[in-house]
Amino acid sequence: MQSAKNIDSTQSANHSDKKVAKLAGVNLELTMGNELVVMLPGRPGGYRGSIIGFDAYEYIVANVRMPQAIRSSLSYRDEIIVKYLNEGTVYGFRSNILNHVTRPAPLVFFTYPNSIEKLDLRRASRFNCNIDGTIYTMEGKGYDCLVLNVSETGCMVAASANARDPLNNVDVDDDMLVAMQLGSLGTIKLPIAIKNISKEKGTVRFGSMFLDISDEERSLLIRYVEKIERLSL
Repeated sequence: MQSAKNIDSTQSANHSDKKVAKLAGVNLELTMGNELVVMLPGRPGGYRGSIIGFDAYEYIVANVRMPQAIRSSLSYRDEIIVKYLNEGTVYGFRSNILNHVTRPAPLVFFTYPNSIEKLDLRRASRFNCNIDGTIYTMEGKGYDCLVLNVSETGCMVAASANARDPLNNVDVDDDMLVAMQLGSLGTIKLPIAIKNISKEKGTVRFGSMFLDISDEERSLLIRYVEKIERLSL
């Protein structure tokens, strides 16, 4: 998924046709029930939730589950980064916490953004590849896998699984973790949300969206794919 400052402002020179649009906050498209990810500057990862209400140009309310230690550290006007998907478009923006409660539900109230960035996933470039990796379920069980394609927003992962394997119980919108081995560039581990699943002859394929990816991680991934493309010519 992306840095705090930009959904996808860092790409290589060969991919400089930026797909990120910077717009005024009035262009934000909100839909009740949409999933989102809330990130806290300086902390790794993000926390998933859903939009449950908003007052246009004033505030947004989301149901977000966070560890108690994280929630208790939040203060009025603390900055957060919010990303969410709506009809094939990822929106990202900075906001400030107005309030948060745990009862009757774990709600976070935050300011409506003055500006947003949006990325059309349907236009995101996909790069075919065969990257060795490991995919982990939420229970921590790992499976050898191949990453078949990647983009700045997600990847396609294939793994072997028999009929009784827990990997066959993974559902759309479940969270997983994928570790990709990038040769001399090292290994990167990225949290993903499963968006589509296909199964055929003992192989399970997961189409996924990155929940959190830094500029450095994205740069490494693009460098590796470009290297493979050059060597394949």
